[in-house]
Amino acid sequence: MDIVKTLNKTRIYIFFLILLPLVIASVFYFNKHANGQAVKNLHLKYGDNAMQSFDLYAPNVTSTAKMPVIIYVHGGGWSGGDKDNVAEKPSFFTNKGYVFVSVNHRLSPKATYEEMANDISLSVKWIYENADNYHLDNTKINLMGHSAGGHLVMLIGTNPKYLNKVGLSPNSLKSIVNLEGPLDLTDFIQRFGTYKKVFGNDQKVWAEASPITYATNKNLPPMFLVTRRKDSISTFVQTTTTAGNTAEFFECKTLSHSGVTKFLGAAKSTEEAKNMTNEVVAFLNKYNR
Repeated sequence: MDIVKTLNKTRIYIFFLILLPLVIASVFYFNKHANGQAVKNLHLKYGDNAMQSFDLYAPNVTSTAKMPVIIYVHGGGWSGGDKDNVAEKPSFFTNKGYVFVSVNHRLSPKATYEEMANDISLSVKWIYENADNYHLDNTKINLMGHSAGGHLVMLIGTNPKYLNKVGLSPNSLKSIVNLEGPLDLTDFIQRFGTYKKVFGNDQKVWAEASPITYATNKNLPPMFLVTRRKDSISTFVQTTTTAGNTAEFFECKTLSHSGVTKFLGAAKSTEEAKNMTNEVVAFLNKYNR
């Protein structure tokens, strides 16, 4: 009888040892698939240069319904940063039903600001043309960028020459979200002279690189601006809305420049950061639902 009991205990113990890894794997699988990053396609290439790549995060869904896309461009002063600098945004936005694409592009001093803008435009074209392979809705492509990345997405969204170069137009974009990216480089570089190493000393070039120069263009994509200084965007907003475009904004009072992108969509954040996130989501949903 004792032998039988011992054998039964041994069987139970062995069964437990076999079951435990399966339970752990299941928990890991669930957590991975519940955080919005279940489907990852890393280091996809949209050009021949090593910097011309992006990471694609998609919601874990079984339907073949096409999903709206957010193409995100990192900050870094036009000379640094990386597509890995996304904080919690991939999980947050995939849980909201968006495909989140984080883009790398060539950087200064190896590339001019125009080449950077061309890179972002090329990535938009890649998403547009390959949408069916990833269940993307190429009629719902949204741009988002922080700091230098915010400047670049605003530049290609307001100056049609960049998207025109790849056979698209600003009308190919559903919306733009600019997180603290400068709109008037003449003012910006006069305050932060170190960026002359990127844009040079010619104020004509500064103006050509400034989204505010193109604020009067008609039929621009709807824009949402997150700023810590309302006076830095007020002229742009007034000018472009007078031209018939949509430009909404959220002014931060307490968040730092880096905090604006760090806490967008973050699970643990301040009340102001939560309000910012809610307004960004409401803006995106308005044009993508």
